[in-house]
Formats: sequence, structure tokens, C-alpha cells
Amino acid sequence: MSETILEVDNLRKTFGGIVAVDGATFDIEQGSITGLIGPNGAGKTTTFNLISGFYEPDGGEVRYDGQRLQELMRPSRDEKVIWGGAAGITAGALGGIAGLGPLGLGAAPSLATLAGGAAVGSGLYVGQEAVKQNRESHKNSRPYMLAREGMVRTFQITRELSEMTTLENLMLAPQGQAGENLVNTWLRRGKVSAEESAIRERAEEMLELLEIEHIRDEEAGNLSGGQRKLLELGRVLMLDPELILLDEPVAGVNPSLTRKLMDRIEVLRDEGYTFCIVEHDMEVIMNLSDTIIVMNEGAKLTEGSPEEIRNNEAVIEAYLG
Repeated sequence: MSETILEVDNLRKTFGGIVAVDGATFDIEQGSITGLIGPNGAGKTTTFNLISGFYEPDGGEVRYDGQRLQELMRPSRDEKVIWGGAAGITAGALGGIAGLGPLGLGAAPSLATLAGGAAVGSGLYVGQEAVKQNRESHKNSRPYMLAREGMVRTFQITRELSEMTTLENLMLAPQGQAGENLVNTWLRRGKVSAEESAIRERAEEMLELLEIEHIRDEEAGNLSGGQRKLLELGRVLMLDPELILLDEPVAGVNPSLTRKLMDRIEVLRDEGYTFCIVEHDMEVIMNLSDTIIVMNEGAKLTEGSPEEIRNNEAVIEAYLG
């Protein structure tokens, strides 16, 4: 039996007096393609924003690979060490400047003064973080941490880096690149160069896969809507995630390329990737999904195989009113 990679438990979200998601509960199995459908206003996109960390739920919780989203979005231990050190150094420097006096005529600060300033700065940082960690709004303010853990999403409205080329957008996606470290660019140029060459080669393969190699040097801001959709999918795949959330991935894409994208998604599923797809094109959903979850009025109406959903009277009524 497949393992559950995403658990949505009694999820709820309101906007003022409007209930957008009302007790949604479902699981997504690892290595599957799950379609999330429903009539307009059913709460699909809001649910997507909740399970990807972009909205804070009013109730319920989401667990990815067994861990609560709020825990995954907390600052890591390494980040705390770096931030604490930066705060301490800054405070120590300010203490040193204060020790010089208003006209710079005072005695130079002692090591004890600098150490004391660093300790104060670190203490203030730790106290500030302790307060922030107990606020739900902070726990849900770092959705990019989910991408680091292997859950990545696309958007209905694409979010490309408009002044960078298509190729550059793809090359920027992989995380933890050696060239992001200034010291490496000076002292480990060979490593940075080799890694950049490997990423460029992979990006070129992605351009070919998505059939957009002819726009590799075009600024992303000049692309058509369909081309931007393809670019966003390519950036997601460059991250090599475990769970991919696709929000209307074929909207604006021509039919022949849609078929190729569907084939590629199926191949990736067979390789172990997991997909959850919101899509209004019922032909795409029915042909692509292993399981379909139907939402209506913010809650799960039913779920099942494409054939079961196609013949479900409750689903037909929800769509046709």
C-alpha cells in the first residue's frame, strides 16, 4: 500500500463572514496523481493556499510527510545561529562606537565592552524570536521552507522573474548552489563553475522537454501566458521535489503540448513524484488522475477513481445545480 504524503484534517478558512473552506479532510498518497475539482467557489484555490502555507488556517491542520506545516515553517537551527551571531556582532559594533564618545575622543572600547554588547544583542534576538515563535502568524509566514522540504507549487497567475531570461529563470531554481556563497565565488571557482555547467545542462534539457527552447534567451516578462505556465512548471521540476501542487497547469497551453505535458507528468509519477492538480479542464483531470477529490461549498463532497466520479450523481448535481 502507498504511504500518505499529505494529510488535510478538518481544514477551515473564513474571510470575514464568508466560509471559504469548511472542514475539508482528505489524504494524498505518495506516488499518485490526485485531481482536486469542484464548481466555481468550491474552495479549491483557497485549499491550495492553505496546504502550501500561503494562508493561515482558522482551524484544522495540514501534515506533510508526517510533520505539521507550522513546524516545517519555523526557522531552522542554523538560521537561528546565523541571525543570533549577526545580531550580536551588530550590537557589539554599536557598543564600540558608543564607547568612542560623541566626538570620537573617548577611549577605545575594551574587549569586555564588545563582548557585553554582543551578549546583549544575542539576548535581544533570542527574546524576540521566543515571542515570534508563539505567534501563529509567524509560524505560517515562511512557505518557502516547504519548498526546501520537497513540497512545491505553481500558481494560477504565474510568478516568473520578468527581467531574467527563460534559461536564467530555470537555472536560478535549484537550491543550495555553491555560487550563492560569496566565499565560494572567490576561493572555490572550479566547484562553482562545474555546478553551474551541470545546472545549465539540466535547464537546457528542461527547455527541450517543454518545447520552449526557442525562447531560452527571451526575457520572461515578454512571454505569452501559456509560455509562462510552461516556464513555471519547468522551475518546479528543476527543484526535484517529492510533492508538486499544480494550479491549472494547462490553462493557456495548446492541445498538442497539453498532451505532452500530461505524458511527462505520468512518467514523473511512475518515477515516484506525487502530484495534486487543480484544473478546470475535465478531460485532463479524468485522463490524468489516479484519484479525484471533489469539493463543494468548502468541504469534500466525495472522492474516487475518475470512473466513479464521472458517474456520481452528487457530483453531477453540484456542477449542474
